[in-house]
Amino acid sequence: MADTDGRVSLFRARAVLPEAGWAGRPADALAVAGGRVAAVGPFGELSGAWPDADVVDLGRRWVIPGLEDAHCHPTIAADELCHVSLSPRDQRDPLRVAAAVGRAGRSNGWVKLVGWLEERCGGAAVDRRLLDRLCPADPLVVVHANGHWGYANTAGLARMGFADDTGAVIEAAVPANGWVETGSDGLATGRVFEQAMFDIMEPALARHPGRVALAGFEDRLAALRRIQRDYVSRGVTALTEALCGETGWDLLERIQAEGASPRYSALAPVGDPDLARGLAERGGPRLRLIGLKSFVDGALNGGTCLLSEPVPDGDPQQLRTADDVARELRLADSLGLLLAVHANGDAAIDVLLRASERTGLRGRIEHGSVVRDDQVPVIRRQGWGVVPFGSYVHEHGERLADTYGRVGMGRLIRHRTLVDAGVPVGGSSDYPCAGPDPWQGMWSCVTRRSREGEVLGEQERLTPVQALRLYTRGSASVRPGSGPAGTLRPGAPADFAVLDADPRRQEGLEAQLGAPVAATFVAGAPVYAGHDVEVSGPEWCR
Repeated sequence: MADTDGRVSLFRARAVLPEAGWAGRPADALAVAGGRVAAVGPFGELSGAWPDADVVDLGRRWVIPGLEDAHCHPTIAADELCHVSLSPRDQRDPLRVAAAVGRAGRSNGWVKLVGWLEERCGGAAVDRRLLDRLCPADPLVVVHANGHWGYANTAGLARMGFADDTGAVIEAAVPANGWVETGSDGLATGRVFEQAMFDIMEPALARHPGRVALAGFEDRLAALRRIQRDYVSRGVTALTEALCGETGWDLLERIQAEGASPRYSALAPVGDPDLARGLAERGGPRLRLIGLKSFVDGALNGGTCLLSEPVPDGDPQQLRTADDVARELRLADSLGLLLAVHANGDAAIDVLLRASERTGLRGRIEHGSVVRDDQVPVIRRQGWGVVPFGSYVHEHGERLADTYGRVGMGRLIRHRTLVDAGVPVGGSSDYPCAGPDPWQGMWSCVTRRSREGEVLGEQERLTPVQALRLYTRGSASVRPGSGPAGTLRPGAPADFAVLDADPRRQEGLEAQLGAPVAATFVAGAPVYAGHDVEVSGPEWCR
């Protein structure tokens, strides 16, 4: 039992699990004081220790540590919710795309379509000329679902200074670590990659934030409220915003000040240390800067990651060298921050491992999607944490298998290999590149089953207990200063979810797919409660 100051609340349930794989004595009560766990154990024992405690009856339900999404982009997702997103079927129909362009609003002068996956529309390639027909006057950007590349029409390229009104590329305006694709005629195809894409759609990375296609603050705030509500209704009590500039931080500050908020951690762009210093001095108990974000390669979904054995039709991208990453590791260390490095391919991971050997420093591998067997013990020895995609096999499995091959899926998103090796591994959605539901992520990790029902990379399956640990203690383990977070042990933050089924069993896990939890608590106070939750206790629980 932990020492307590102030009022104690006892939460009574069918079972309380201090950790995902708890094998200790059964517990049916949780004592909370000052926003932290005071004790877990039998109700009779805890009520005897605190006879004057408020009692909250959660019924015949399971209490588990709160879930944590270790890598997501809620502020980017909030902007995307303000724009038109078409289904893949609609993306293939030029009339539906034209209708979407017609009904789209204007964001800082831009027409913006998001969540794009298709490379053809009505049998024709998506390119500048097609987009010019759909939107001849206003700047138009189409953002691919992976966020690393997309398409712009002639007016959009001209707005950024990347090309003139004939489509001729102005090379001096194209940023380093980004490019504008040209066709056989030497003119821009309209496809832009990496920094050129970020200049259009992400103010945290843009060289000229005033030109970015971004919705208004109040619209994005309203969208972020919906996103936050969705997260807490799934039992999520902590999120890491994996790329946050001043604009995104303002949103997070505002929403956490409104109350009923999960905990937010954030990564600032590595290229702006002054911004990082400023953000590190802001925030509060539920909002803090934990690190810097860097990029070594491109996207898994789209074949632009850096591989030792490139795939057919891939377009590998290397954005940083080992010297660059070594310098960034030292910078992050000097600021007392984590360096989180976007590295999907195994050759990109080699860059990180070389940098770590030179500096003796390590950080976090964001995604780590393709890992060779020989890299696993080095990752463990150097002390890197890894944050792979949670639900990508389910959501994008067929597309990935077409790119990397069915056999190759066994070396993609290697949760089981990394967990078994003792590498710290967190649970991640990468939302909005995939859905935010952590239960969908756990189910994908357990089944490795695509939307079409095909099992891809069966040897990397997790058990339900391992998947639950991934999104609780695992996610906390890759976040600096988490202490006992991700558990309900004495002294841990009293962040927990209340469920109607046992999530350690596959049927219990499946019961949560697409469904809200019964309730979610942060620091012992409710941030979400379902309509059918009946509790007795202090007024704030009702």
